[in-house]
Amino acid sequence: MCEYIVRETGYPGAVKQEVVGELVRCADCKHYWKNHKDGDSVPVCLASPSDEAFCSEGERKDDE
Repeated sequence: MCEYIVRETGYPGAVKQEVVGELVRCADCKHYWKNHKDGDSVPVCLASPSDEAFCSEGERKDDE
């Protein structure tokens, strides 16, 4: 499933929507990895510790 970042501009009664780019969740980002320590899987990302988060640096992994 793809999610997109949408910019909305307008005034009362009229709204313009423009797709700015694809939203890439941390779990799908090539900069995100999991550190397996003591049997636990610990998310590692400079932007966020959550699989569901996202940031402006998100880039989809090549293998997907």
